[in-house]
Amino acid sequence: MGDADAVRFLLRAELRCSDQVLVSSGFELTEQTIFVVTDWHPAVDTAMSVRLSFPKVIEPVELAARVAARRAAGGPGEPAGVVLAFDDASREAAAALAAQVRRLCAGASKPAEPVTYRVLLVEDNGLIRDMFAFGLRRSFQPPSAVVIDHAEDAEHAWRKLQGAHYDLIIVDYFLPSEDGASLIARLRQDERLAQVPVVAISVGGRPARDATISAGADLFLDKPLALHDFLHTMRVLARRERAPGNRRRTVLVLDDSPLVLSVTRFALEGAGLEVAVAEDLATFERLRATRSPDLILLDVQMPEAFGDDIASTLRGWHGVRVPILLVSSIEESELARRARAAEASGYVRKEAGMSVLINRCKELLENAA
Repeated sequence: MGDADAVRFLLRAELRCSDQVLVSSGFELTEQTIFVVTDWHPAVDTAMSVRLSFPKVIEPVELAARVAARRAAGGPGEPAGVVLAFDDASREAAAALAAQVRRLCAGASKPAEPVTYRVLLVEDNGLIRDMFAFGLRRSFQPPSAVVIDHAEDAEHAWRKLQGAHYDLIIVDYFLPSEDGASLIARLRQDERLAQVPVVAISVGGRPARDATISAGADLFLDKPLALHDFLHTMRVLARRERAPGNRRRTVLVLDDSPLVLSVTRFALEGAGLEVAVAEDLATFERLRATRSPDLILLDVQMPEAFGDDIASTLRGWHGVRVPILLVSSIEESELARRARAAEASGYVRKEAGMSVLINRCKELLENAA
């Protein structure tokens, strides 16, 4: 259907022509052209600009282009749209973008760290959910490289978003009770979720596209989806997240309070960290052996042993060199003294709040890199 050298990686495509602005998706990128999905039918040779990007991965690139051809919808995975040819003045930038996307896709075939890429699909149609699950099982090796969770409506999705970290959120526009645009607007107002890439999907055409993009979706895809291209894009993104240089750091937290563990996990995952939690020493040791944490947080006042004694043993007996942070509500001078004696990397009082803890964790991880 397209150029043999074209890259079938989905991009956000913002078209601007006279007073019209359309946000859609594009793929089949080459150094000269890109195919953009749209039900708009501009005349061949119509001049416009196209801004191409992908959230958190590819910075926006503005290119001057003209309509080279219009394409009617074909078989499965062949939506209607236009082929844009880049103007001579934009060829260098287009070539650089195409090279960047090719490098990104090439990285999907390289070995990567075994970190799971988590996707939340908010869709009330069970068959659509099954199609995604089936496509993922066929597309990803090993299948465990990507985990997809489902929610049937906005409230179910919101509960899941409050309890776990996701790398990508896919939201159907037509949902029971609350539409997808409303859910997207709500999560964009949440500091923990504001930066998570969101892809909106719908049969609703331009009204659904405009509503979800205005609410904060990064990408809109018309149903029926070009599922092969979408799954390929997800596979590339998952491998990118799992590459050694992009691996999310793991924090191991020991605290005997389930509430503290829940709040800490919620906050640290929202900051982009992998989090493992333990309420007792047996669980802590098992997770330390299996998860190889990059940072360890220890509550001082534990029932089995004081956190500073655990830190001291990890340093002096086990030879642990990763940063260790003591966390406690005890008086600050006493906490500081214990941290120094245990050769911990520092301390944070629980009363300081999660923002202080997050900043301290990031600082220690950056210094340890």
